[in-house]
Amino acid sequence: MTGSLQNKGGVYYAVLNLKDEQGRRRPKWICTQLEVKNNKRRAEEFLKKLLVEYEGVKVTYSKDTLFSDYMYEWLETIAGSIEQNTYESYKDIITRYIKPYFSARRIKLQNLEPQHIQAFYNGQIKNGLSANTVLKQHANIRKALQHAVKMNIIIYNPADRVTLPKKQKYIANFLNEKQINELLALFKNEQMYVVVLLAAFYGLRRSEVLGLKWNTVDFENNTITIKDTVVEYDTVIDKERTKTKASYRTLPLPDEIKAYLQQLRNRQLENRLFLGSGYIQNDYVCKRDNGEPFRPNYVTERFYRVARRSELPRIRFHDLRHSSASLLLASGFSLKEIQEFLGHGDLGTTANIYAHLQFEAKKDMAASMQSKLQFAVC
Repeated sequence: MTGSLQNKGGVYYAVLNLKDEQGRRRPKWICTQLEVKNNKRRAEEFLKKLLVEYEGVKVTYSKDTLFSDYMYEWLETIAGSIEQNTYESYKDIITRYIKPYFSARRIKLQNLEPQHIQAFYNGQIKNGLSANTVLKQHANIRKALQHAVKMNIIIYNPADRVTLPKKQKYIANFLNEKQINELLALFKNEQMYVVVLLAAFYGLRRSEVLGLKWNTVDFENNTITIKDTVVEYDTVIDKERTKTKASYRTLPLPDEIKAYLQQLRNRQLENRLFLGSGYIQNDYVCKRDNGEPFRPNYVTERFYRVARRSELPRIRFHDLRHSSASLLLASGFSLKEIQEFLGHGDLGTTANIYAHLQFEAKKDMAASMQSKLQFAVC
């Protein structure tokens, strides 16, 4: 493997002598990001390290593969090894963010450098995207490029050499007891009242409440089991498993919730008899009067539209889960108990999300200490 340094616009470029599929010489230009003036020795060290990286690795130079096209090729390669909703979420990120940027710049896969990816991330942040969204984009890009390294298409992963934005700590919004009851009253005449009720009562994720089926509601033993989920990207997907093993859980069915669900079940049976062939047959608990299951995106949008009619704080549907946790915490239940009730994978997740809710308990501690100590007057 041979290479040289070239001056391009006052900046050193390392030029490596690679070969394409036909064995023809294809020079690869890699920017050192070092100005020519006073940087020759550093540029030579840069070139030397590159040659060591490339030496002994059989890399086939493919001049015509655009990085944006490669992202889709990679996605199809891993499609059989990931969940359908994961596939659709990856595809959404590529189509919405990665393809428009990189295809417009016609950057080839083997010409992709850390500075290209860094500029992409910087631009995303400048355009108002959150650090967490950029980190999701990075996860896709890095996985795809790691596959290219594994396949000897590129020698190293340029995504490993960028500076990432700091992950933003999530602080959940929540409603208090009075506000949750006001919200439930607001949805009283809505067909999706059951969705809001169960999400607020059990702290269920949207996917969990929409995946709930009658065969998991045990009226004899007074339990309800969270085992199925429904998610939506390009399509609606019913999965016979939860987000994590910890998410699979059996919860108690208290008298009032049990009575409500029994009435709901009877009403759905009446609707099925009344509508006959016009009724959509399925076993979902949460559905319209004609049996049609609620779509996840509809739940989010309808929740927002109805909730904003009130003077309540602006919250998302997922904040019902946080509201449930806040009520449990205020009632004296431990984080460990709340973790198991909500189905978090580990206690750290629960503690990180709801740490701010423990401030009231700290105030009580401070008040207790104040009552016990005698203070000198300044």
